[in-house]
Amino acid sequence: MHLTIVKEELLKGLSTAYRAIPSKSPNPVLTCFKLEMTGRGLEITASNGDTTIRTLVPLSLGNVKIIRNNSAGAILTNAHIITELVRKMDSAEIDIEVLDGYVAKISDDRSTYMLNCIEPDQYPDIELSEAPGAFDIATKSLTDLVKQTAFAAAIKSARPVLTAINLKAEGGTLTATTTDAARLSRKFVSIDPSVAFVANIPAKTMSDIVNMLEGYEKARMSYGREKLLLRFGNTTVASSLLSGEYPISDKVIPTTFNFHLEANASELVSAIERVAVLNPDGAPVVKLSMSPAGVEVSTRSDQSGSGVERLRTVQYTGQRLEITFNANFVNQAISALKGTDVLISFVGEMRPFVIRNPQDDSVVELVTPVRSR
Repeated sequence: MHLTIVKEELLKGLSTAYRAIPSKSPNPVLTCFKLEMTGRGLEITASNGDTTIRTLVPLSLGNVKIIRNNSAGAILTNAHIITELVRKMDSAEIDIEVLDGYVAKISDDRSTYMLNCIEPDQYPDIELSEAPGAFDIATKSLTDLVKQTAFAAAIKSARPVLTAINLKAEGGTLTATTTDAARLSRKFVSIDPSVAFVANIPAKTMSDIVNMLEGYEKARMSYGREKLLLRFGNTTVASSLLSGEYPISDKVIPTTFNFHLEANASELVSAIERVAVLNPDGAPVVKLSMSPAGVEVSTRSDQSGSGVERLRTVQYTGQRLEITFNANFVNQAISALKGTDVLISFVGEMRPFVIRNPQDDSVVELVTPVRSR
C-alpha cells in the first residue's frame, strides 16, 4: 500500500472517523483505524463495537487531485497517534507507505515516522451495506428531530432502552420520542409514506451523528434488524440498536387541560435560571405560582434563602395554580422548542404538564412536577 495525499483532506477523514474510536477498549484492534487504499480512494474505518464510521477520502475533488502515486493495500494503525501526527505535520502533502505489512512509513518533506501496524485481517468484519427500504431525509429535519428530543433521554438507567431515541416511521411521519421516566420529548418530521420501521438508537450516538451533518443537505437512512445506517457525502455511520420495548407514550401526554400559561420564552427561562441559583446542590426545584392576578417564579432553600420573580410578558387562563418542578427539565424543554413564546398547559397540581411552541405543533415536551415541602 502506498499513497501521497493532501494533508488537509486526510485530516478531515481521520477526524470524522475518530468519533467512533473508544477512549479505552480491551480489544486493541478497536483503538486502530483501518486504512484501505482502493480504486475509489482511501477508506478510513473506525468502530467501538456499537458505532462504526467509514469515510472515504476520494482520489480527486472536482479537478483537484487529492491522492496520487497510489497502490492498493490496507493497514491497521493506532488512531490517536496517526491523527495527532498528521495534525502536527507542516507539509501540504503526506506520504504513506506500508513496509513489510507491519510498519507504516508516514513522511513529508521534513520528517519521517515509522508506525507499528497490525495485520488488517485482525479487524472485525463489519457489514455496511444498505438495507431494503432506504430513504432520503433532509439533514435539517434529522438534526432538529434529534436536538429537540435527545436531551430528555436517560443518561444511565436500569432500563437501557430509556437511553435511546425511539424512532418510529409510519404513515409518512418519522417520530422521535425520548423519556427518562420523569419527562418526555417528542418531535415528528415528514418522510416518504412508504417507509415503516421502529428502532431504538442510543441518544448519544444520534447526537454525535447529527453534529457531523453540517454542510450536507440530505442523508440516506436505512434500518436493519440490528442496526441503523446513515450515509451522507462520502461517510457512512452504522449504529447498533438497543433491544427492549420502548414505553408507550401516547397515553401519557394529556389532551385536555384546565390551565394555560403563555409567556415570553426568554423571560421565563431567565427568571427560572436566576431563582434556581439558590439551589446549587442537586436538582434545582422551582415553584410557578399562577393566577389571573399575575405569575411568579420562586424558590426557597434552608441553606441559601428564598427568591421571587414576577413575570411581565404572560397571559394566564384558569384559576389559581401552583406547580413545583425541576428547573433544568423545564428550561431544557423550552430551549429545545426554539420559539419566541412558550405555551404551558396544565391538568392539575401533580399531573404532568405539556410545554409547546405555539408556532410549531411538531414538538411536544412533557414534564412531571415534583412535590414541594
